[in-house]
Amino acid sequence: MKKKVWLFSLVVLVSVALVVVSGTRLFKAYKAYHSTPEKAIRFYISIRSGPWTASRVTIEKGSYFDKRYGQQYVVEGYKDRQTGMEIRFFYLQKNRNGLWEVTSAGTGP
Repeated sequence: MKKKVWLFSLVVLVSVALVVVSGTRLFKAYKAYHSTPEKAIRFYISIRSGPWTASRVTIEKGSYFDKRYGQQYVVEGYKDRQTGMEIRFFYLQKNRNGLWEVTSAGTGP
């Protein structure tokens, strides 16, 4: 009986350690992909359409800043897989951690 309890405790301890290590690595990867607006946009696109699509787009900083959504970026070469429409306008803001996040993306400003 003591052997089973000891084995169970060991399994739980190893599982918790794996979760902590994995979480730390995921945060570091998230931080690397959101350190600039361009990287955040490419991450957004690669999650939705794959890395091959993200590597083909061109990204330019727009001249418009929205109080609610943040800085506008104009992206060429990204089409939504479901609608087939080109998503050209992305809005980004920095979050509390100082990392860039896509707050809105669409076909029109």
